[in-house]
Amino acid sequence: MTWRAVWAIVSKDLSTVVRNRGVRIPLLITPVIILVLLPVLLVGGAEFLVSSGTVPIDAVGASPLDRLADPELQQRVTSDVPAAGVWAVFILEVFLAPLYLLVPLVVATVIAADSFAGERERGTLEALLHTPTRDRELILAKFLAAWLPAIAVAWVGFLVYSVLANVLAWPSVGRVFFPTPTWLLLAFWVAPAVSALGLGVMVIVSGRVQTLQAAHQIGSLIVLPVVLLLVAQLGGFLLFGPRLVSLMGLLVWLLAALALRIGAGALRRERLAARL
Repeated sequence: MTWRAVWAIVSKDLSTVVRNRGVRIPLLITPVIILVLLPVLLVGGAEFLVSSGTVPIDAVGASPLDRLADPELQQRVTSDVPAAGVWAVFILEVFLAPLYLLVPLVVATVIAADSFAGERERGTLEALLHTPTRDRELILAKFLAAWLPAIAVAWVGFLVYSVLANVLAWPSVGRVFFPTPTWLLLAFWVAPAVSALGLGVMVIVSGRVQTLQAAHQIGSLIVLPVVLLLVAQLGGFLLFGPRLVSLMGLLVWLLAALALRIGAGALRRERLAARL
């Protein structure tokens, strides 16, 4: 394994991402919308409705937790949180948890789509295939070039979200309550797995389509499981807790390993050269 060659490819791909506005803008907008704008708007809106009396906090069924089926979650959120802070804690701790997974997923898929389909469009793939790197080094470099930025954005976003969540909830909660064990597992166990899975799927897709637009269109379908997680959680059918998140992370890692194994076969030089 020649690490100098691996990091040379990684550096080239990252510099391409920085220069490419069509790739750079989604990588910046998605985390800002999910981890900054949504919390501010949702918590601010909830506090306005409560303070105006539109949603009385002491009315039966007024709490968002009344719809959820997990007594342990209800007890954890309501036991040491003032009634006025239940809405804020619900939004920041429960509602936005599945949406956080979109951040590493979107970053990984956007970069991975550009990695091969984009190089084919730019006419740089043939030159890459003629470099003296081995297939294993090429595969590892392409993986790291998408996976490392996805993790970095997810972790920086988690840090920003942690500060913002405590600031937003402080007026009604009166203490630092974030991050919770569930969110720590989401950030450091599930998020890397989700980005690896998205990367594996996009490697498979990018190796088989001819244009970057087609890769983005097919790869966008991978966000559907995250949307289903959000719907299931809001319906009370599936609620994120440390045990569930740990098992979910393990499942995602297994699926990611399978996808990357299949994708590695699509990155063989002879297959890529045949599609030029």
